[in-house]
Amino acid sequence: MHQDKNEIMQLLKSEDQSEQREGAFLARDMKLVEAVPYLVGLLQSRSIGVQEAADMALRKIGGGPSVSALIPLLASDSPPVRNLSMDILRHIGHQDIDALLRLLKSEDTDLRIFSADILGSTRSYLAVAPLCELLLKDPEVNVRYQAAVSLGDLGRSGATECLKRAFSDEEWVQYAVVEALSKLRDESSVKVLIQALGNSSELVCSMIVDALGEMGDIKSVPMLLKRIEDSPATLRNKIVKAVINILGGKALTFLSNKEKEKLHDYLLAALKDDETDIQDAAILGLGYVGGARASRSILNTAALMDPDYEEDRLQKVHESLVSIGYNQSLVEGLISEDETLASLAIHALGSIGGKEAINDLISSFALKNRDQQREIAHMLHDCAGREARDFFLTTLQQHQDGDVLKYGISFIGVKLRDEESIPVLLRFLEHPWDDVKKTALEAVLSTGGGTVLRHFQDMLSSTDTIKRVMAVYAIGRLGADNSMETLAEALNDEAYEVRKIALEAMGHISPEDKNVLHLVVKGLQDENREVRRSVVDLLDECPYPESHSYLLKALHDPDEWVRVRVVEALGRKKIQDNIPEMLSLWERSSQLVKIKIVEALGIIGGQTAFRSLLDILDDPDQEIQDAAETALDKLQEQNMEQGQE
Repeated sequence: MHQDKNEIMQLLKSEDQSEQREGAFLARDMKLVEAVPYLVGLLQSRSIGVQEAADMALRKIGGGPSVSALIPLLASDSPPVRNLSMDILRHIGHQDIDALLRLLKSEDTDLRIFSADILGSTRSYLAVAPLCELLLKDPEVNVRYQAAVSLGDLGRSGATECLKRAFSDEEWVQYAVVEALSKLRDESSVKVLIQALGNSSELVCSMIVDALGEMGDIKSVPMLLKRIEDSPATLRNKIVKAVINILGGKALTFLSNKEKEKLHDYLLAALKDDETDIQDAAILGLGYVGGARASRSILNTAALMDPDYEEDRLQKVHESLVSIGYNQSLVEGLISEDETLASLAIHALGSIGGKEAINDLISSFALKNRDQQREIAHMLHDCAGREARDFFLTTLQQHQDGDVLKYGISFIGVKLRDEESIPVLLRFLEHPWDDVKKTALEAVLSTGGGTVLRHFQDMLSSTDTIKRVMAVYAIGRLGADNSMETLAEALNDEAYEVRKIALEAMGHISPEDKNVLHLVVKGLQDENREVRRSVVDLLDECPYPESHSYLLKALHDPDEWVRVRVVEALGRKKIQDNIPEMLSLWERSSQLVKIKIVEALGIIGGQTAFRSLLDILDDPDQEIQDAAETALDKLQEQNMEQGQE
């Protein structure tokens, strides 16, 4: 071991930087205290790599010798060296507190600042008294400032009393005192901050208020509310923000009526503050103690916000307006020509709901531009009941905008399920826009009834393919079990889209009816590959063993994607007897199909799958080899889990 130490020391003394780094790493691993002086010297190397190695070693070795050896570097003329030594001492300084405390007596102001800084990182109660003495007696203001900062970093409640006394110091020190007390976050520090409110400058008071707001101690609220009356506007707004931060929104409702009235006026004033966080606090608070006047002020403030960049703030505005509830200010906002303001009113009224709000939205609809009409239709769709039926029926007859029409169609058909309006809804199945047509289809199906069923039965004879597709889809939705004959006829339709939808509709028929299986498998001979894929999807979900044989036949389908679907389905069936048939495709399959076969083997499992995957590892295609390795890993994991069970 002695020889090893000597070798390490020789490496550290070397002029070669790579040897210096190696020596530093070895010293770190051995925690070699004898290396400390050399490691401290290497901190001053021009090589960043050597510096980093020495840094890591000193942190690992630590102890009193390292602390003592690093302290002289605090007086270095090189800022990087000085900063590096300070950073290491912040990490290990607690291992020799006495050495740092002695440094507080230095005549060098900078050294006293540095040592106070480092002591703040020690978390030691032994540093409290010396730092307090420094805070209250040192002749240099910057030293006293740092002492206050470090007392906050220490987080020891014993510092509260000396921090309180430091409020008689210069403003610069008072700033640090406020920050320190806010970090202590105990009851005594809250009391000190509250007491200081009455004797501090406006700027320091502002910092104290911010600190109390962040600390969140509810005991400070009465004093803040009392202080608010005598404060200038800027400080008053900060107090408002602090109170809201401490109490939140709902707790404001527990204030006395007199306190609410006062706070209401101060909140309105805070809305005009230049700082957005104060505005946001006022908006939140007014949501719980506001009225029509508050709604008007919030809307005016929100009208100045940028919808593209302040979406979160506008959402808070919306929540407060809804919390305040219906009032005339929202009605005035609704008819405003300012689009942001009108949009906020529309959404707030829609979220509030109720007879008055719904009537106002309906009344304003005709006066609005297309975008706002869409918003109103959306809100009414969500909040209104039968009282909006006539409005939407009129809109469906007169409006041309697709979005507005969709809201109306959905409201009448899906929400109200209004059978009397079925003829109106059915007309929209002829609409030129597919999204409107799709909404109308869903609406009439939601309404249901004999009239709807007969309409779709009549559509089956249409020469329009889309109409026959809708008819078959609808009949399947309205009752596939009772429409098997109709769906069976649709399987012979000249349009593959109709045949495909008919197959999907049969998927709704009870699986207990085996006749469905015999009808479905005829689609495996269909000329269109989309139809054949749909058959495979149905067979994949079929619970009957007979489906397996049909899937095996479909393995030889001429379309690659059909074969892919079949392989995936067979994998999910997990029947080992299917493996030979799947592997029979191997030689004439593409890379894609081969990878799907490999994945299916990994799902099926068993000895046959395992041996097959081992053989596939010899395949020349790297991607297929990778897939086989993944599948084998999966099988081994499954076996381990089963063994644990």
